[in-house]
Amino acid sequence: MTLKVVSAKLAAEIDKELMGPKVGFTLQQLMELAGFSVAQAVTRQFPLDKTSSEKTNVFVIAGPGNNGGDGLVAARHLKLFGYNPIVYYPIRSSRTEFYKQLTNQLEFFKIPVLSQDNSADWKDYLKPEKTLCVVDAIFGFSFKPPLREPFSSIVNELHKLQETVPIVSVDVPSGWDVDKGPVEDIYIDPAVLVSLTVPKPCSELLKSGKTAHYIGGRFIPRDFANKYGFEPFNYEGTDQILKL
Repeated sequence: MTLKVVSAKLAAEIDKELMGPKVGFTLQQLMELAGFSVAQAVTRQFPLDKTSSEKTNVFVIAGPGNNGGDGLVAARHLKLFGYNPIVYYPIRSSRTEFYKQLTNQLEFFKIPVLSQDNSADWKDYLKPEKTLCVVDAIFGFSFKPPLREPFSSIVNELHKLQETVPIVSVDVPSGWDVDKGPVEDIYIDPAVLVSLTVPKPCSELLKSGKTAHYIGGRFIPRDFANKYGFEPFNYEGTDQILKL
């Protein structure tokens, strides 16, 4: 199956038109749908074992931008799906009130939200024997290398952990150039990638047979997809994700 991919520049144009005056989606709407898709991909790839209550944690690492917002939304849905999400949100966005509302919602659902100010190290909460996966929602298609602190250290730690705890990357593995792939010798090699709307060029560099690839973000009609040079995906029933 040959996938159509779109560059970072084209992905930004798609978002701009979707949120422009003619179409009228809000960032909040698209983020809710994206985060829901990520949560559904986690449930599909890592179903809960109903005979055991030991391994239910999903550790979500949220960056300061929209990709991080997708992770915050995913955590809320995962809680409703019966998982035990823990969120590490080291640098909280102050760009809009919406991000604060998302963290308020997590507190409402009694989901732990760790910050850089926590006295305990975030890795203390990431226990392999209790954790199904890590959701990498740090940076998306707007990321421009190089990684800076604290995220360079976080990615280094995830690199060490990834053979023990599978990583689910949202749209683009954090630290990868969206068009060119890994830019450092130490990088995240995800067990799962959830591409949003349409895959990005870096997805073609995923290791065959190692990374499960899902598409999510089911919110565009055929004529809009064709305008940007790709066919919409054949989602089944009411699913918000499709395994590619």
